Amino acid sequence: MTQILIVEDNDDYAGDMAEFLRELEHEVTVATSAADMWAALTRTPAAVVVLDLGLPDEDGFTVIPRMRQLYPEVGLLVLTGRVAFDNRILGLQLGADHYLTKPIKFPELAAHIEALGRRVKPTEPAPMPVKWTLRVSARQLELMGKVIDLTEKEFNFLHLLTINTRPVPRATIVAGMGGDDPDASRRVDMLVYRLRKKTRTALGQELPLRSAYGEGYSLSAGFTLA
Repeated sequence: MTQILIVEDNDDYAGDMAEFLRELEHEVTVATSAADMWAALTRTPAAVVVLDLGLPDEDGFTVIPRMRQLYPEVGLLVLTGRVAFDNRILGLQLGADHYLTKPIKFPELAAHIEALGRRVKPTEPAPMPVKWTLRVSARQLELMGKVIDLTEKEFNFLHLLTINTRPVPRATIVAGMGGDDPDASRRVDMLVYRLRKKTRTALGQELPLRSAYGEGYSLSAGFTLA
């Protein structure tokens, strides 16, 4: 069984194609526009995409390079009425694996799909981006609509990491917490421990905090200041 996404704006033709492929025990989804195709690819894994070039909202020749960039492991089979030799060459140069022209007998199409399906694997839906926001005036940390209040030291620590693109040396953090205090280094460790636990419990996510020996602390995900 191969997971197939048919992108074809002719409903009757797409329906006949999908019915034939389902009878061969393939898993088939149909999209009638480029917008529907991109949405379908984020929801459902696809191993092979059968792409018509004449879509109502986007020319197929612009779809192919984007597909190759975003989903490099998908098998891309063009099925189109554009039979000109130059179009065939362009489609393959842009990244199509096969370039077939209409009309085509569905058993031949199935053979090409099965050949592609043997060497490709489905792509997982693109994960939803995780957006961290550090609210300056309210001294809060927000993640996907959930908010926690921060202590002054927790906020200062995260703010220092947010405004620096490179790891912040431990000595700089210690100095900010009272460098003359012999317990300042230990208090940094406790601050990090409590902040990790607080974030995991209240927001349901691990704090994207990276500790590198000899380099200090840095954030492993982008934070937005608001």
